[in-house]
Amino acid sequence: MTGRHGGTASGGGTAERQAGAARRNGFLLKGTLYKDVMELGADILASERFARARAVPHHSKDGTIAAHCVQTAWHALRLARWLNRRGASVSEVDVVRASLLHDIGMTEDEVFLSPPSVKGKTHPVEGARIAREEFGANETQVDAILYHMWPVCTLTPPHSAVGYVVTFADKLCSVGDMRRRIAHTRLFRWGVS
Repeated sequence: MTGRHGGTASGGGTAERQAGAARRNGFLLKGTLYKDVMELGADILASERFARARAVPHHSKDGTIAAHCVQTAWHALRLARWLNRRGASVSEVDVVRASLLHDIGMTEDEVFLSPPSVKGKTHPVEGARIAREEFGANETQVDAILYHMWPVCTLTPPHSAVGYVVTFADKLCSVGDMRRRIAHTRLFRWGVS
């Protein structure tokens, strides 16, 4: 199976080639954080479901669900480590795995094709089901996935520090994705491409 940029969807390359792919997907992931995301989520990243996520567009012109989820995991892991250095106890494994799976529900056609007002409420539920059934997600990870749309599409906040970290990282990445989309649209309208 061929990826968006000509590589194989299953990975199989060196860390440098994977880091290059991350840069081409519109974001720059640095150093050991990127390697740790790749290690903690290796089974998710190598799965057929995640390969499908590499082909599903998300937020920006060139963005995919897979790219958004990896970027979210990178930021979430960075925030979890920052909090842990200050005395918190946030599971890095749960943060990375929940981040990689938080939008996986959008790989289902009935969710992806639904109107945005419905998609925002249904993809966390479908994502939690997929995370449980296909990846053996624990309750902390499932909770983070179910409530990551707080406060946008649900009034119920996450019930754990992991959930708040994933939610914050997702919003941070989503704003960046949309900012790039708006900038690209403006440049395109002005004839700069």
